[in-house]
Amino acid sequence: MASSQKAVQMSLGAVRSLSTGMTRLQAASAQGMLASSQGAAGQMEKPVMVATQVPILGASPSAIASGIRASAKASPMSLAPQRSMSVLAASKMVGAGCATIALAGVGAGLGVMFGSLINGAARNPNIAKQLVGYALLGFALTESIALFSLLVVFLILFA
Repeated sequence: MASSQKAVQMSLGAVRSLSTGMTRLQAASAQGMLASSQGAAGQMEKPVMVATQVPILGASPSAIASGIRASAKASPMSLAPQRSMSVLAASKMVGAGCATIALAGVGAGLGVMFGSLINGAARNPNIAKQLVGYALLGFALTESIALFSLLVVFLILFA
């Protein structure tokens, strides 16, 4: 029992020290300190801001809110990202994705067709040449379905 209490106290101590270190890092980044690295040729690269987290353990709600506001001001990204795509463009992408489902059927159909060709040629080698002709005709018709599907995709996206 005493060892588990000691382990909990040790872990709480580690959390406190981590919280203190994070507070120091946050204060350093709030003052505008930037970490930059030297390039191989000795030229300065773009500065990189050190990312920190706001300590939550033992902090009041107002301190947490002010930390979030400070990190939002320091961050080049806004809290609510802008929509990069309109609803129409997004629905076109979804429609194009749905139209490509037909390609899965084409792939499965070709696999079944050529599997049957191999099976038929193995059972009756005398008509293998005739079966290959039928298989090539089936291949052409099945691939035409795939081309029509791609035509629909391009019409949805670019028309």
